[in-house]
Amino acid sequence: MVGTIDLVVIALYFVFILIVGMISYRKVNNETDYSLAGRSLGYPTLIGAITATAIGSGATLGVGGLSYNFGIVVIWSIIAYALGLLGFSVIAGVIRRIKYWTIPEVLLARYGNTARIISAVFLLLGLIALFGVQVAALGTVFTAVGGTLWGVTYSQAVLVARAVMIAYTFAGGMFALAYTEIVQAVLLLVILGVLLPVFLFMGIDIGRVTATLPSHMFDFFHGIPFYTLIGWFLTLIPICFIDVSLWQRASSARDEHVAKRSILVSTLLYFGYSLSIILVGIIGFYLYPSLKEIYGTNDVVVPILIINNLPPVMIGLSIAAILAVLMSTAASVLMVAGMTVSRDVARLIKPDLKEKTALWTARIAVVAIGALGITFSLLMRGIFEMMLLSFAIFIAVAFVPTMAALFWKKATNTGAIASMIGGGITVVALYGLKFTVGLPEWVEPIAGALIVAVILMYVLSILTYKPGVTPQELSKT
Repeated sequence: MVGTIDLVVIALYFVFILIVGMISYRKVNNETDYSLAGRSLGYPTLIGAITATAIGSGATLGVGGLSYNFGIVVIWSIIAYALGLLGFSVIAGVIRRIKYWTIPEVLLARYGNTARIISAVFLLLGLIALFGVQVAALGTVFTAVGGTLWGVTYSQAVLVARAVMIAYTFAGGMFALAYTEIVQAVLLLVILGVLLPVFLFMGIDIGRVTATLPSHMFDFFHGIPFYTLIGWFLTLIPICFIDVSLWQRASSARDEHVAKRSILVSTLLYFGYSLSIILVGIIGFYLYPSLKEIYGTNDVVVPILIINNLPPVMIGLSIAAILAVLMSTAASVLMVAGMTVSRDVARLIKPDLKEKTALWTARIAVVAIGALGITFSLLMRGIFEMMLLSFAIFIAVAFVPTMAALFWKKATNTGAIASMIGGGITVVALYGLKFTVGLPEWVEPIAGALIVAVILMYVLSILTYKPGVTPQELSKT
């Protein structure tokens, strides 16, 4: 049960992040400060920022709820994401070196304005959905914590969470994120990654758990359909290469070496943390097998285990840790949305946009995207599934053209635009059919979209490539 002291701890954390936001507000003098913390982050701050981003709602509530449903097989999702992070570390130096802040800017430099516009539109759609995921996760936590005390509903919790996140991001930008994410990462790794599993295992008989739980909970290969595993790999590996939050953090690094090494360290921390959350989810099924009937979702398993199995103060710190990572991830999404609007949308209308105007454009966009994300979070439930959907939207449009822009000299404007339109239409159409009339279970929208995107990129680029006309890879600039 959440006691008064735990509520005080949670409240103090909210006050802390708002104070950080206000202090950081004074450090923000231009768009570079707001979006990239002046490109000055060293190892502690960057490792904290990347780790907090990686172990967001997906690796905490999403993986917990998924493990509650399917068991140890969920390890393949974290293997997929870890492989993606390792791949991203290879190109992080390139991202830090090139002068472009956003993926639409990269596509503009290589393919022209049409590619930039298409990618910016789909990126904003994906960011609206991804922000909705974080708000939904916060709503789930608040419902579990506040529902037993004050009768807080999911919708009420979502609105409160949104207000705090938007205010803190609006003020301090990347400086506010960088300073708070060190604390958030430490809280998560120590309390949820180490102490929560220790407390749970101290109170149960492991032999009885393994004998009681269904056999599929310990099946590494057959606990979930094979096509679902394929969908995880086709989504979680590519998203790391074009994750705008990761690009933002790589661009915020002090230099290329800091960017690459920080990602490698964060990958190890992410993997160990996620393994702990999988075990926590499985234990949650053993202790509380009827969560969905009570709360409407299994994603609540981690906060419920915290509330019912940890001592006072530790409960408050744990809930604060979850709130910390969800808020930092949501704030990162809002930051990227603001940066995309100011650099890739507003500058289409006014190329000579002044720094101060660009800064306030980014801040206004933060508020607008936050408002739109609320609608998504109120309409959908299921954090991991919502996250994959938000990722798929952008992967289908941007992954193939972006990688080609960086590393394939024969990529052409025609091939890129066709790939983006074809991939985008395919993923939207397949998801639309899946949610309405239904599709065979083995059909993974992201797989179909990537196949279409690759074919169109390759065939049309080969047909339209002219030596000496298409620019060289941006990675060599």
